[in-house]
Amino acid sequence: MKKRILIIDDEKTICLSLSEGLKDLGYKVDYALNGKSGIRKADDFKPHVIFLDMRLGNENGLEVLKTIKNIDNDAEVVIMTAYGNVETAVLAMKNGAFDYIKKPFDLGEIDIIISKAFDNLKMKKKIYLLEKEKEYTGSAMIGNSSSMKEVLSKIDILSKNDNVTVLITGETGTGKELVAEAIHNKSTRRDGPIVKINCGAIPKDLVESELFGYEKNAFTGAAARKKGLFEIADGGTVFLDELGEIPMDMQTKLLRFLEERKLKRVGGLQDIDVDIRIIAATNKNLEEAIKKKKFREDLYYRLNVIPIKLPALRDRGRDILLLAEYFLSKYNKKFNKSIKGFESKVKERLLSYSWPGNVRELKNVVERIVILHDVEYIDLLHLPAVVQNHNKTSDTVLESWSPKQDIFNEGFCLEDEVQRIEKKYITMALDKTDGNYSKASQLLGISRFALKRRIEKYFE
Repeated sequence: MKKRILIIDDEKTICLSLSEGLKDLGYKVDYALNGKSGIRKADDFKPHVIFLDMRLGNENGLEVLKTIKNIDNDAEVVIMTAYGNVETAVLAMKNGAFDYIKKPFDLGEIDIIISKAFDNLKMKKKIYLLEKEKEYTGSAMIGNSSSMKEVLSKIDILSKNDNVTVLITGETGTGKELVAEAIHNKSTRRDGPIVKINCGAIPKDLVESELFGYEKNAFTGAAARKKGLFEIADGGTVFLDELGEIPMDMQTKLLRFLEERKLKRVGGLQDIDVDIRIIAATNKNLEEAIKKKKFREDLYYRLNVIPIKLPALRDRGRDILLLAEYFLSKYNKKFNKSIKGFESKVKERLLSYSWPGNVRELKNVVERIVILHDVEYIDLLHLPAVVQNHNKTSDTVLESWSPKQDIFNEGFCLEDEVQRIEKKYITMALDKTDGNYSKASQLLGISRFALKRRIEKYFE
Protein backbone atom coordinates (compact mmCIF):
# COMPACT_ATOMS: atom_id res chain seq x y z
CA MET A 1 0.00 0.00 0.00
CA LYS A 2 1.52 3.31 -1.14
CA LYS A 3 1.23 5.94 1.60
CA ARG A 4 -0.46 9.06 0.21
CA ILE A 5 0.25 12.63 1.39
CA LEU A 6 -1.45 15.87 0.31
CA ILE A 7 0.05 19.35 0.80
CA ILE A 8 -2.24 22.42 0.84
CA ASP A 9 -0.33 25.71 0.81
CA ASP A 10 -0.67 28.87 -1.25
CA GLU A 11 3.12 29.14 -1.62
CA LYS A 12 4.06 27.04 -4.67
CA THR A 13 7.74 26.92 -3.69
CA ILE A 14 6.89 25.16 -0.41
CA CYS A 15 4.55 22.73 -2.17
CA LEU A 16 7.15 21.78 -4.80
CA SER A 17 10.13 21.46 -2.45
CA LEU A 18 8.18 19.48 0.16
CA SER A 19 6.63 17.26 -2.55
CA GLU A 20 10.02 16.32 -3.97
CA GLY A 21 11.46 15.61 -0.52
CA LEU A 22 8.54 13.37 0.45
CA LYS A 23 8.65 11.53 -2.88
CA ASP A 24 12.32 10.76 -2.22
CA LEU A 25 11.23 9.21 1.09
CA GLY A 26 8.89 6.85 -0.79
CA TYR A 27 5.53 8.62 -0.36
CA LYS A 28 2.96 9.28 -3.07
CA VAL A 29 2.42 13.06 -2.99
CA ASP A 30 0.05 15.64 -4.46
CA TYR A 31 -0.45 19.32 -3.64
CA ALA A 32 -3.01 22.13 -3.94
CA LEU A 33 -2.46 25.90 -3.91
CA ASN A 34 -5.77 26.87 -2.29
CA GLY A 35 -8.39 25.49 0.06
CA LYS A 36 -11.04 24.79 -2.57
CA SER A 37 -8.63 22.77 -4.70
CA GLY A 38 -7.30 21.05 -1.57
CA ILE A 39 -10.80 19.95 -0.52
CA ARG A 40 -11.42 18.50 -3.99
CA LYS A 41 -8.10 16.62 -3.94
CA ALA A 42 -8.77 15.34 -0.42
CA ASP A 43 -11.88 13.71 -1.89
CA ASP A 44 -10.25 12.41 -5.10
CA PHE A 45 -6.67 11.59 -3.99
CA LYS A 46 -7.78 10.08 -0.64
CA PRO A 47 -4.60 10.98 1.26
CA HIS A 48 -3.67 9.33 4.54
CA VAL A 49 -1.93 12.48 5.83
CA ILE A 50 -2.59 16.13 4.87
CA PHE A 51 -0.28 19.09 5.54
CA LEU A 52 -2.52 22.17 5.69
CA ASP A 53 -1.33 25.77 5.89
CA MET A 54 -3.56 27.88 8.14
CA ARG A 55 -3.11 30.98 5.95
CA LEU A 56 -4.48 30.37 2.45
CA GLY A 57 -4.96 33.88 1.11
CA ASN A 58 -8.57 34.90 1.76
CA GLU A 59 -9.61 31.39 2.82
CA ASN A 60 -10.00 30.29 6.44
CA GLY A 61 -7.77 27.31 7.22
CA LEU A 62 -10.05 26.20 10.06
CA GLU A 63 -13.03 26.00 7.70
CA VAL A 64 -10.96 24.00 5.21
CA LEU A 65 -9.97 21.64 8.05
CA LYS A 66 -13.61 21.12 9.08
CA THR A 67 -14.66 20.39 5.50
CA ILE A 68 -11.81 17.90 5.02
CA LYS A 69 -12.64 16.06 8.26
CA ASN A 70 -16.25 15.91 7.15
CA ILE A 71 -15.14 14.30 3.87
CA ASP A 72 -12.74 11.83 5.49
CA ASN A 73 -12.55 11.81 9.26
CA ASP A 74 -9.77 9.18 9.17
CA ALA A 75 -7.27 11.39 7.32
CA GLU A 76 -4.69 12.85 9.70
CA VAL A 77 -4.29 16.63 9.19
CA VAL A 78 -1.04 18.34 10.22
CA ILE A 79 -1.24 22.12 10.50
CA MET A 80 1.59 24.23 9.08
CA THR A 81 1.86 27.61 10.79
CA ALA A 82 4.18 30.57 11.27
CA TYR A 83 5.87 31.07 14.65
CA GLY A 84 3.41 33.69 15.88
CA ASN A 85 0.32 31.69 14.97
CA VAL A 86 0.66 28.72 17.36
CA GLU A 87 -2.56 29.52 19.23
CA THR A 88 -4.54 29.12 16.01
CA ALA A 89 -2.80 25.77 15.41
CA VAL A 90 -3.80 24.56 18.87
CA LEU A 91 -7.38 25.61 18.12
CA ALA A 92 -7.17 23.59 14.90
CA MET A 93 -6.10 20.50 16.90
CA LYS A 94 -9.20 20.91 19.04
CA ASN A 95 -11.16 20.77 15.79
CA GLY A 96 -9.64 17.46 14.69
CA ALA A 97 -6.09 18.20 13.49
CA PHE A 98 -3.50 15.56 14.43
CA ASP A 99 -0.51 17.84 15.06
CA TYR A 100 1.09 21.12 13.99
CA ILE A 101 4.50 22.15 12.76
CA LYS A 102 6.06 25.63 12.74
CA LYS A 103 7.65 27.17 9.68
CA PRO A 104 10.43 27.00 8.70
CA PHE A 105 10.81 23.21 9.11
CA ASP A 106 13.17 20.49 7.88
CA LEU A 107 12.36 17.24 6.13
CA GLY A 108 13.51 15.10 9.05
CA GLU A 109 11.01 16.77 11.37
CA ILE A 110 8.26 16.28 8.77
CA ASP A 111 9.12 12.57 8.38
CA ILE A 112 8.89 12.01 12.16
CA ILE A 113 5.41 13.59 12.25
CA ILE A 114 4.30 11.44 9.28
CA SER A 115 5.50 8.27 11.04
CA LYS A 116 3.52 9.22 14.15
CA ALA A 117 0.44 9.94 12.01
CA PHE A 118 0.60 6.51 10.37
CA ASP A 119 1.09 4.85 13.76
CA ASN A 120 -2.04 6.65 14.91
CA LEU A 121 -3.98 5.51 11.82
CA LYS A 122 -2.92 1.92 12.48
CA MET A 123 -4.05 2.17 16.10
CA LYS A 124 -7.42 3.58 15.01
CA LYS A 125 -7.92 0.60 12.72
CA LYS A 126 -7.04 -1.87 15.47
CA ILE A 127 -9.46 -0.24 17.91
CA TYR A 128 -12.24 -0.27 15.32
CA LEU A 129 -11.65 -3.91 14.43
CA LEU A 130 -11.56 -4.95 18.09
CA GLU A 131 -14.95 -3.33 18.53
CA LYS A 132 -16.33 -5.10 15.47
CA GLU A 133 -14.82 -8.52 16.09
CA LYS A 134 -16.81 -11.05 18.05
CA GLU A 135 -15.11 -13.19 20.68
CA TYR A 136 -12.99 -15.78 18.94
CA THR A 137 -13.97 -19.34 19.70
CA GLY A 138 -11.35 -21.23 17.75
CA SER A 139 -8.32 -23.21 18.84
CA ALA A 140 -4.65 -23.70 18.15
CA MET A 141 -3.51 -25.23 14.86
CA ILE A 142 -2.13 -28.45 16.27
CA GLY A 143 -1.91 -31.78 14.49
CA ASN A 144 0.37 -34.53 13.19
CA SER A 145 -2.17 -36.27 10.95
CA SER A 146 -1.38 -36.42 7.22
CA SER A 147 -4.46 -34.32 6.40
CA MET A 148 -3.34 -31.52 8.73
CA LYS A 149 0.24 -31.66 7.43
CA GLU A 150 -1.18 -31.03 3.96
CA VAL A 151 -3.14 -28.03 5.28
CA LEU A 152 -0.05 -26.61 7.00
CA SER A 153 1.97 -27.06 3.81
CA LYS A 154 -0.59 -25.06 1.81
CA ILE A 155 -0.54 -22.33 4.45
CA ASP A 156 3.23 -21.97 3.99
CA ILE A 157 2.87 -21.77 0.20
CA LEU A 158 0.05 -19.22 0.34
CA SER A 159 1.82 -17.03 2.88
CA LYS A 160 4.56 -16.48 0.28
CA ASN A 161 2.00 -15.46 -2.37
CA ASP A 162 0.05 -12.71 -0.67
CA ASN A 163 -2.25 -11.72 -3.55
CA VAL A 164 -3.74 -15.16 -4.21
CA THR A 165 -7.41 -15.56 -3.29
CA VAL A 166 -8.14 -18.53 -1.01
CA LEU A 167 -11.26 -20.65 -0.39
CA ILE A 168 -11.35 -22.68 2.84
CA THR A 169 -13.97 -25.39 3.17
CA GLY A 170 -14.82 -27.75 5.99
CA GLU A 171 -17.43 -28.55 8.59
CA THR A 172 -18.37 -26.04 11.28
CA GLY A 173 -15.81 -25.89 14.07
CA THR A 174 -12.85 -27.29 12.11
CA GLY A 175 -10.76 -24.10 12.41
CA LYS A 176 -11.28 -22.19 9.16
CA GLU A 177 -10.72 -18.84 10.87
CA LEU A 178 -7.44 -20.10 12.32
CA VAL A 179 -6.20 -21.02 8.84
CA ALA A 180 -7.05 -17.52 7.59
CA GLU A 181 -5.17 -15.99 10.54
CA ALA A 182 -2.14 -18.21 9.92
CA ILE A 183 -1.97 -17.28 6.23
CA HIS A 184 -2.23 -13.57 7.07
CA ASN A 185 0.26 -13.63 9.96
CA LYS A 186 2.92 -15.43 7.88
CA SER A 187 2.52 -13.19 4.82
CA THR A 188 3.97 -9.78 4.01
CA ARG A 189 0.53 -8.36 4.90
CA ARG A 190 0.97 -9.23 8.58
CA ASP A 191 1.55 -5.56 9.53
CA GLY A 192 -1.80 -4.67 7.99
CA PRO A 193 -5.21 -5.48 9.49
CA ILE A 194 -7.09 -8.74 9.13
CA VAL A 195 -10.80 -7.94 8.98
CA LYS A 196 -13.08 -10.87 9.84
CA ILE A 197 -16.60 -10.67 8.44
CA ASN A 198 -19.32 -13.18 9.29
CA CYS A 199 -21.51 -12.97 6.18
CA GLY A 200 -24.31 -14.88 7.89
CA ALA A 201 -24.50 -12.36 10.74
CA ILE A 202 -25.12 -9.28 8.55
CA PRO A 203 -28.75 -8.55 7.56
CA LYS A 204 -29.10 -8.97 3.77
CA ASP A 205 -30.04 -5.35 3.15
CA LEU A 206 -26.91 -4.10 4.97
CA VAL A 207 -24.27 -6.34 3.39
CA GLU A 208 -23.22 -3.89 0.67
CA SER A 209 -22.96 -0.88 2.99
CA GLU A 210 -20.98 -2.91 5.57
CA LEU A 211 -18.50 -4.22 3.00
CA PHE A 212 -18.21 -1.22 0.66
CA GLY A 213 -19.28 1.70 2.88
CA TYR A 214 -21.60 4.53 1.91
CA GLU A 215 -21.64 8.23 1.08
CA LYS A 216 -23.42 10.90 3.08
CA ASN A 217 -27.19 10.93 2.35
CA ALA A 218 -26.92 7.68 0.33
CA PHE A 219 -30.00 6.48 2.20
CA THR A 220 -32.15 7.50 5.16
CA GLY A 221 -29.96 7.68 8.26
CA ALA A 222 -26.66 8.07 6.38
CA ALA A 223 -25.73 11.31 8.14
CA ALA A 224 -22.03 11.10 7.18
CA ARG A 225 -19.73 9.18 4.89
CA LYS A 226 -18.65 5.81 6.25
CA LYS A 227 -15.83 3.60 5.02
CA GLY A 228 -16.68 -0.05 4.47
CA LEU A 229 -14.78 -2.98 5.94
CA PHE A 230 -12.98 -3.63 2.63
CA GLU A 231 -11.61 -0.08 2.62
CA ILE A 232 -10.63 -0.30 6.30
CA ALA A 233 -8.68 -3.47 5.50
CA ASP A 234 -6.56 -1.70 2.84
CA GLY A 235 -3.08 -3.23 2.87
CA GLY A 236 -4.26 -6.30 4.80
CA THR A 237 -6.59 -9.28 4.54
CA VAL A 238 -10.37 -9.74 4.53
CA PHE A 239 -11.73 -13.03 5.88
CA LEU A 240 -15.23 -13.72 4.57
CA ASP A 241 -16.70 -16.39 6.82
CA GLU A 242 -19.96 -18.19 5.94
CA LEU A 243 -19.51 -17.12 2.32
CA GLY A 244 -22.51 -19.17 1.21
CA GLU A 245 -24.82 -16.76 3.06
CA ILE A 246 -24.02 -13.79 0.77
CA PRO A 247 -27.11 -12.71 -1.23
CA MET A 248 -27.02 -13.28 -5.01
CA ASP A 249 -27.02 -9.56 -5.89
CA MET A 250 -24.04 -9.00 -3.59
CA GLN A 251 -22.23 -11.97 -5.15
CA THR A 252 -22.23 -10.08 -8.45
CA LYS A 253 -20.63 -7.04 -6.83
CA LEU A 254 -18.08 -9.18 -4.99
CA LEU A 255 -17.11 -10.84 -8.28
CA ARG A 256 -16.63 -7.43 -9.89
CA PHE A 257 -14.44 -6.33 -6.99
CA LEU A 258 -12.28 -9.47 -7.23
CA GLU A 259 -11.72 -8.85 -10.94
CA GLU A 260 -11.04 -5.09 -10.75
CA ARG A 261 -9.89 -4.59 -7.12
CA LYS A 262 -12.00 -1.43 -7.08
CA LEU A 263 -15.21 -0.60 -5.24
CA LYS A 264 -17.87 2.07 -5.10
CA ARG A 265 -19.43 3.13 -1.84
CA VAL A 266 -23.23 2.97 -1.72
CA GLY A 267 -24.42 6.24 -3.25
CA GLY A 268 -20.94 6.97 -4.63
CA LEU A 269 -19.73 7.44 -8.21
CA GLN A 270 -15.97 7.17 -7.80
CA ASP A 271 -13.99 3.95 -8.03
CA ILE A 272 -11.79 3.39 -4.98
CA ASP A 273 -8.64 1.26 -5.33
CA VAL A 274 -8.26 -1.18 -2.44
CA ASP A 275 -5.27 -3.47 -1.89
CA ILE A 276 -6.57 -6.47 0.06
CA ARG A 277 -6.34 -10.23 -0.04
CA ILE A 278 -9.62 -12.14 0.12
CA ILE A 279 -9.79 -15.38 2.11
CA ALA A 280 -13.26 -16.93 2.02
CA ALA A 281 -14.63 -19.83 4.04
CA THR A 282 -17.78 -21.91 4.06
CA ASN A 283 -19.18 -25.13 5.50
CA LYS A 284 -21.68 -25.36 2.64
CA ASN A 285 -21.32 -27.43 -0.51
CA LEU A 286 -21.02 -24.57 -2.99
CA GLU A 287 -21.17 -26.89 -5.99
CA GLU A 288 -24.62 -28.04 -4.84
CA ALA A 289 -25.59 -24.40 -4.23
CA ILE A 290 -24.55 -23.61 -7.83
CA LYS A 291 -26.84 -26.37 -9.13
CA LYS A 292 -29.71 -24.89 -7.10
CA LYS A 293 -28.96 -21.40 -8.50
CA LYS A 294 -28.11 -20.11 -5.00
CA PHE A 295 -24.44 -19.36 -5.72
CA ARG A 296 -22.76 -17.91 -8.80
CA GLU A 297 -20.58 -20.39 -10.65
CA ASP A 298 -18.20 -17.68 -11.91
CA LEU A 299 -17.71 -16.35 -8.37
CA TYR A 300 -17.00 -19.88 -7.11
CA TYR A 301 -14.21 -20.41 -9.66
CA ARG A 302 -12.85 -16.91 -9.03
CA LEU A 303 -12.58 -17.65 -5.30
CA ASN A 304 -11.46 -21.25 -5.63
CA VAL A 305 -7.96 -20.42 -6.90
CA ILE A 306 -6.21 -22.27 -4.07
CA PRO A 307 -8.70 -24.44 -2.13
CA ILE A 308 -7.99 -25.69 1.38
CA LYS A 309 -10.18 -28.53 2.64
CA LEU A 310 -10.09 -28.84 6.43
CA PRO A 311 -10.64 -32.37 7.74
CA ALA A 312 -13.30 -33.15 10.34
CA LEU A 313 -11.88 -33.83 13.80
CA ARG A 314 -13.17 -37.43 13.73
CA ASP A 315 -10.88 -38.04 10.70
CA ARG A 316 -7.74 -36.72 12.38
CA GLY A 317 -6.94 -39.71 14.58
CA ARG A 318 -4.72 -39.00 17.56
CA ASP A 319 -4.76 -35.27 16.83
CA ILE A 320 -7.82 -35.38 19.11
CA LEU A 321 -5.62 -36.24 22.10
CA LEU A 322 -3.02 -33.60 21.18
CA LEU A 323 -5.75 -30.97 21.08
CA ALA A 324 -7.34 -32.19 24.32
CA GLU A 325 -3.97 -31.93 26.11
CA TYR A 326 -3.43 -28.46 24.65
CA PHE A 327 -6.84 -27.25 25.86
CA LEU A 328 -6.28 -28.81 29.28
CA SER A 329 -3.00 -26.91 29.68
CA LYS A 330 -4.61 -23.69 28.44
CA TYR A 331 -7.57 -23.84 30.84
CA ASN A 332 -5.50 -25.05 33.78
CA LYS A 333 -3.62 -21.75 33.52
CA LYS A 334 -6.73 -19.68 32.88
CA PHE A 335 -8.71 -21.07 35.84
CA ASN A 336 -5.76 -21.73 38.15
CA LYS A 337 -6.27 -25.52 38.16
CA SER A 338 -3.70 -28.34 38.19
CA ILE A 339 -5.42 -31.28 36.47
CA LYS A 340 -2.66 -33.62 35.30
CA GLY A 341 -4.37 -35.37 32.41
CA PHE A 342 -6.95 -37.86 31.17
CA GLU A 343 -7.59 -41.43 32.33
CA SER A 344 -6.93 -44.07 29.64
CA LYS A 345 -10.66 -44.86 29.29
CA VAL A 346 -11.36 -41.18 28.72
CA LYS A 347 -8.78 -41.11 25.94
CA GLU A 348 -10.44 -44.10 24.31
CA ARG A 349 -13.81 -42.38 24.48
CA LEU A 350 -12.42 -39.13 23.07
CA LEU A 351 -10.93 -41.04 20.14
CA SER A 352 -14.10 -43.04 19.41
CA TYR A 353 -16.62 -40.16 19.72
CA SER A 354 -17.70 -38.65 16.37
CA TRP A 355 -17.31 -34.94 17.41
CA PRO A 356 -20.08 -33.40 15.26
CA GLY A 357 -19.00 -29.96 16.51
CA ASN A 358 -15.36 -30.72 15.65
CA VAL A 359 -12.50 -28.84 17.38
CA ARG A 360 -14.86 -26.22 18.79
CA GLU A 361 -16.88 -28.93 20.55
CA LEU A 362 -13.74 -30.55 21.99
CA LYS A 363 -12.55 -27.18 23.24
CA ASN A 364 -15.88 -26.50 24.96
CA VAL A 365 -15.92 -29.96 26.57
CA VAL A 366 -12.44 -29.57 28.08
CA GLU A 367 -13.12 -26.01 29.23
CA ARG A 368 -16.36 -27.09 30.93
CA ILE A 369 -14.61 -29.96 32.75
CA VAL A 370 -11.80 -27.74 34.01
CA ILE A 371 -14.28 -25.13 35.27
CA LEU A 372 -16.55 -27.62 37.06
CA HIS A 373 -14.06 -30.10 38.52
CA ASP A 374 -10.97 -29.91 40.70
CA VAL A 375 -9.46 -33.40 40.30
CA GLU A 376 -6.09 -34.98 39.64
CA TYR A 377 -7.15 -36.81 36.47
CA ILE A 378 -10.24 -36.48 34.27
CA ASP A 379 -12.45 -39.60 34.52
CA LEU A 380 -15.34 -40.88 32.38
CA LEU A 381 -17.85 -39.43 34.84
CA HIS A 382 -16.53 -35.94 34.12
CA LEU A 383 -17.38 -36.18 30.41
CA PRO A 384 -20.70 -34.79 29.12
CA ALA A 385 -23.47 -37.38 28.79
CA VAL A 386 -23.45 -37.15 24.99
CA VAL A 387 -19.77 -38.22 24.95
CA GLN A 388 -20.18 -40.83 27.72
CA ASN A 389 -23.15 -42.50 26.03
CA HIS A 390 -22.17 -42.08 22.42
CA ASN A 391 -22.23 -45.85 21.86
CA LYS A 392 -26.00 -45.63 22.13
CA THR A 393 -26.28 -42.97 19.44
CA SER A 394 -27.15 -43.46 15.81
CA ASP A 395 -23.59 -42.91 14.55
CA THR A 396 -22.47 -46.17 16.20
CA VAL A 397 -25.51 -47.96 14.80
CA LEU A 398 -24.43 -46.86 11.35
CA GLU A 399 -20.81 -47.92 11.95
CA SER A 400 -21.89 -51.41 13.07
CA TRP A 401 -24.55 -51.80 10.40
CA SER A 402 -24.30 -54.82 8.12
CA PRO A 403 -26.16 -55.54 4.87
CA LYS A 404 -28.22 -58.21 6.68
CA GLN A 405 -29.83 -55.56 8.88
CA ASP A 406 -32.95 -53.88 7.55
CA ILE A 407 -32.82 -50.28 8.78
CA PHE A 408 -34.37 -48.98 5.56
CA ASN A 409 -37.96 -49.62 6.53
CA GLU A 410 -40.86 -48.64 4.32
CA GLY A 411 -41.21 -44.87 4.39
CA PHE A 412 -37.53 -44.28 5.33
CA CYS A 413 -36.42 -40.76 4.35
CA LEU A 414 -32.82 -39.59 4.79
CA GLU A 415 -33.84 -35.92 4.94
CA ASP A 416 -36.31 -36.68 7.74
CA GLU A 417 -33.61 -38.56 9.67
CA VAL A 418 -31.16 -35.67 9.32
CA GLN A 419 -33.81 -33.20 10.49
CA ARG A 420 -34.69 -35.41 13.45
CA ILE A 421 -31.05 -35.49 14.58
CA GLU A 422 -30.69 -31.74 14.02
CA LYS A 423 -33.81 -31.00 16.08
CA LYS A 424 -32.48 -33.24 18.87
CA TYR A 425 -29.16 -31.36 19.10
CA ILE A 426 -30.90 -27.97 18.98
CA THR A 427 -33.22 -29.03 21.81
CA MET A 428 -30.27 -30.28 23.88
CA ALA A 429 -28.34 -27.03 23.33
CA LEU A 430 -31.33 -24.86 24.26
CA ASP A 431 -32.00 -26.95 27.37
CA LYS A 432 -28.37 -26.67 28.42
CA THR A 433 -28.31 -22.88 27.99
CA ASP A 434 -31.81 -22.24 29.42
CA GLY A 435 -33.03 -21.05 26.05
CA ASN A 436 -30.19 -18.55 25.43
CA TYR A 437 -29.88 -18.39 21.62
CA SER A 438 -26.36 -16.88 21.62
CA LYS A 439 -24.90 -19.51 23.95
CA ALA A 440 -26.79 -22.34 22.23
CA SER A 441 -25.50 -21.27 18.81
CA GLN A 442 -21.92 -21.34 20.17
CA LEU A 443 -22.41 -24.89 21.45
CA LEU A 444 -23.81 -25.95 18.08
CA GLY A 445 -21.08 -24.20 16.12
CA ILE A 446 -23.46 -22.12 14.01
CA SER A 447 -24.38 -18.44 13.91
CA ARG A 448 -27.22 -17.07 16.02
CA PHE A 449 -29.11 -16.21 12.83
CA ALA A 450 -28.69 -19.77 11.50
CA LEU A 451 -30.01 -21.16 14.80
CA LYS A 452 -32.98 -18.81 14.72
CA ARG A 453 -33.83 -19.91 11.17
CA ARG A 454 -33.76 -23.57 12.19
CA ILE A 455 -35.95 -22.92 15.25
CA GLU A 456 -38.48 -21.16 13.01
CA LYS A 457 -38.32 -24.10 10.59
CA TYR A 458 -38.71 -26.90 13.15
CA PHE A 459 -40.62 -25.48 16.10
CA GLU A 460 -42.77 -22.56 14.96
